[in-house]
Amino acid sequence: MKTSFQQCRNRKCSASVLVLSLLIAGVIGFTLASYLSLVSAQNRSVFRSQTWNATMPLIEAGIEEALAHLNENCMSNYANLYTQGWQQEGSLAVRRRTMGDGGYVVSIRPAAQPIIECTAWLPAPVAFASVSPTMFAQTGTQPYYPKKNYIYRSVRVATGGGAIFAKAMIAKGAIDMNGNNVSSDSFDSADSNYSTNGRYDPAKRKDGGDVATNSGQRDIFNAGNANIRGRVASGPGGNVVTGPNSSIGSMGWVNSGTPGIEPGYFTDDMNMSFPDVTPPFTSGISPRSGIVTNYAYTYSTTIVSTATLPIPVPPGTVTNFSTITSSKHPGWGVGSITTNVSVITTTNYPDDFEGRVLTNIAYMYFTNTYPSPAPSPIVYTNSVTVTNYPPVPSPAPIGTVYVLSFTTSACPSSVSGYNKSNANPPPDWGVPAPGTYLGPVTKAFYNGGSEKYWYVTYSNIVYYYYPVTRYAFAVMAYTYTATTYTYSGPAISYDVPTVVTNVSVVGSTSYNYVLDDGDYVIGSLSGTVYVRGKARLLVTDSINITGQGGITIGPNGSLELYMAGTSAKIAGKGVVNQTGNASRFLYYGLPTHTDLSISGNGEFAGAIYAPNAAFTLNGGGSNTEDFIGASVTASVRMNGHFNFHYDENLSRIGPRSRYLVTSWNEVAPTETALVRSVGLDNLGPGIQ
Repeated sequence: MKTSFQQCRNRKCSASVLVLSLLIAGVIGFTLASYLSLVSAQNRSVFRSQTWNATMPLIEAGIEEALAHLNENCMSNYANLYTQGWQQEGSLAVRRRTMGDGGYVVSIRPAAQPIIECTAWLPAPVAFASVSPTMFAQTGTQPYYPKKNYIYRSVRVATGGGAIFAKAMIAKGAIDMNGNNVSSDSFDSADSNYSTNGRYDPAKRKDGGDVATNSGQRDIFNAGNANIRGRVASGPGGNVVTGPNSSIGSMGWVNSGTPGIEPGYFTDDMNMSFPDVTPPFTSGISPRSGIVTNYAYTYSTTIVSTATLPIPVPPGTVTNFSTITSSKHPGWGVGSITTNVSVITTTNYPDDFEGRVLTNIAYMYFTNTYPSPAPSPIVYTNSVTVTNYPPVPSPAPIGTVYVLSFTTSACPSSVSGYNKSNANPPPDWGVPAPGTYLGPVTKAFYNGGSEKYWYVTYSNIVYYYYPVTRYAFAVMAYTYTATTYTYSGPAISYDVPTVVTNVSVVGSTSYNYVLDDGDYVIGSLSGTVYVRGKARLLVTDSINITGQGGITIGPNGSLELYMAGTSAKIAGKGVVNQTGNASRFLYYGLPTHTDLSISGNGEFAGAIYAPNAAFTLNGGGSNTEDFIGASVTASVRMNGHFNFHYDENLSRIGPRSRYLVTSWNEVAPTETALVRSVGLDNLGPGIQ
């Protein structure tokens, strides 16, 4: 018996060990299965993240291609938007590219500041062909899977071109303000507070005469003893050398004679591109001599306010300034700018918005009248009670309930025909206004001996209420965060002197060249030039204006001069701009133009863009209006007595530089203008 008991106990122990072993094996197996599942999910996530990130270089390539197309083909003629392989689809210019198994489609939305949208796609990892992703390894919008074998990603960018003449004087390299009596300040020809009849007035000048070099080389910017009412800047690492009598800063700083640079008025962050100039034409008319009759104009003092600026602009025209709120940043130089941020929900897709747009469901409510056709399936119907005060409309709403008050009103003694002893009531009294009572109106006479009067009784409507039926419908709504900017700027209103009241001939002058509307080409330019119309002139060799020579911009004239020759000298009478508007004379130097000199007593009123030319300003006469406008050149050297007056209006109405990206926002592919314009079928290979 002892042996049998021992064997039984051993068998029980063996069974316990077996059960325990099975339990441990099960736990280990479950743990390994969970771990393998986690590793698999992580592996799929890594593959998906890599594919997701790999679409971004394709998007960047598409955006770069769009920018290149805009800058190379659309700067001077926007009609070229649908050329060079860019197809018109709806209102968009579209280009498609296939790169291996992936590709992109990029579109340009025509506008003053074009909007570029690019959608790229790549094949999804094999593991995602039939398995939904377990995580999203991206920031911004969620991925779009029109088909499970492709991953899509879209970006929308806004573009903008900066003003070429954003400062008074800009140079690629050296700036040397040698000598005494060299100064720089600014005015605003569009603002009567800072100009007189659109012209420079020393009593109204501003401290926006900024001077900058793009170079960061040390000591390349020599301010000498110049008085600069404005800011100075250099490239990274650069500096400004000042003389003992130089004063640079605000109006108060310079006017007080404080030497040196006012704190905060120097920065070393100048970074500007200088695109080469390409003339918009290569052939044209040869300029001819002519006689121009000179007139004397007398204007009345009456000022007319108009929303349309007359062309040509009469002298004395004033642009009114007001508070403007715009979705576009106005750029710097307009004063204080207030940024406003608001969340907007609308049932119309905001086509002009550049940022992220959320699509959601909203509800439209209709009262009593069921719309036909309904905007979407009805969501719910309910009844509400509307309470109003009299008068009650006629006819009254169905189901109207009235709350009444019995009213007694005595006839005032001021009523015509009132007589206490008269047995007939006054004829023009007693009936309340329609819609303010119910039932009959009773007139009665009270005879209390010494107290006698007429009175009226009726049921006055205190208020009324009635039931209405409301219908709610689900509609697509779009929510986005809009940013606007409030600032003081030109309003669409101009104060313009009246037309000429007296015209008299004061003589005539013979000119070597008279330019009317059109394009002109000449080898060498010298002598006297009169610009009578809207002219463009290409000079292929040299400019040499000396002695009695000069360029005169007539009151109806404007000139774009393209200089292809190496050297240009403007002295003599200089550039006499009778319009007083620097934007009426634009001087462009081609890459072959390397030397430009303005000297003598010649006045210059215009704007210069010659990024490869060494610009020299010599002497200056007794006038204080030696140079009015702005300049962008390779270098600047100012000698002797020369004053520089920057017209800040050039930054608003003058030419602009190449298109650049001003904002970058990731959006869902279904939010792009291309999808909303031509449908999903034309987006890419993954959509059918």
